[in-house]
Amino acid sequence: MSTQNYSKLIHTMLPALPDYIQDYYQSQKAIPIADSTLYQYLHFYQEFLNWLINSGVTAASSPQTVPLTVLEHLSLRDAQAFMAYLLERPSKTHHNKRMTRRSVALRLVGIKALYRFLTEESEPHADGEPYFYRNVWNKVKLKTHTETASYRNHKLQEMLFVDGEDAKFLQWLDQSYAQQLPAKPRRYFEATKVRNLAMIALLFGSGVRVSELVNMNLEDLNMDRHTVQVVRKGNFQDRVNFADWIDPYVQAYLTQRAAIIGYQKPTSPLFVTVVGQKINRIRQNTIEAFFKRYTTDYGRPSTPHKARHTLGTNIYTVTKDVQQVADQLGQTTTSATDLYINLSDKSGKEALREVSETAAKATDRGHDQA
Repeated sequence: MSTQNYSKLIHTMLPALPDYIQDYYQSQKAIPIADSTLYQYLHFYQEFLNWLINSGVTAASSPQTVPLTVLEHLSLRDAQAFMAYLLERPSKTHHNKRMTRRSVALRLVGIKALYRFLTEESEPHADGEPYFYRNVWNKVKLKTHTETASYRNHKLQEMLFVDGEDAKFLQWLDQSYAQQLPAKPRRYFEATKVRNLAMIALLFGSGVRVSELVNMNLEDLNMDRHTVQVVRKGNFQDRVNFADWIDPYVQAYLTQRAAIIGYQKPTSPLFVTVVGQKINRIRQNTIEAFFKRYTTDYGRPSTPHKARHTLGTNIYTVTKDVQQVADQLGQTTTSATDLYINLSDKSGKEALREVSETAAKATDRGHDQA
């Protein structure tokens, strides 16, 4: 979903929420926090306020009328009851399963952010004091992991395409995958192959998020400089280097795009779907679906987000510099993953060049073996 769509949804939702939550929203916009994150948090708060009403914690008739004092004096027992409700609630997408602990933890993070604002960061009156001081959510904990860090890292590493495996995977998709498909799936794969290969290559070669890939426009891509402009989390602009080994895939798509779509203004979507005479921006769930299908058939089930970890691991292998990884991936801290450790000193382009050489060697080996 685009930033503009999230903004519209937020402004539709805000009038139905209390003034103190609208104040929270305005404070976060000044940081700024991404609209997608704010929309998710506002949805969590609406869910929380509705639970307070339905559980009889407040006599308010709607989320908008829940008094601030209800949040201020919320008992620990009621806070824990809300967490228990979430843990027992069926998943919206899988009604025979419960909500995952990760989904519950995201809600806890959102509610704690609201309470931190109300008790520490807000200044609603001239005296400079916050809305209130008591924060019951500081006493609420949630165990999110049922496995060791070592086991989680092992599972993650199984989903990465390091040491040239990314290049070999793309080569397999390009040259061999269609042969194993039945007639109908093969026709569909061939019809979207050039575009999908370009998107997968750009995910592996630049480390952009799939949401950033979806929102790219034609003018954002610079093949001469090997850079692409993206809108990062927090709605800030960034220009990202991409590895030159992915050039053939991206260039093939640009050629096909021009032939099929014809001339379009630079602000038109870079990656599109064409249905009849209608041209639409590619959707995130479309990319996630074919990426999962292709990687599963390859024997290494993965997700587009693991392409970021793949590039991060490849760059760290070359540079031993976690800050370089963070800069390339657009991370605000160097603690996003424990796969990247220690320090070194190489530029992003130099690291990507060495990563490209590894990928090129892998491709050459694939040709030799063929």
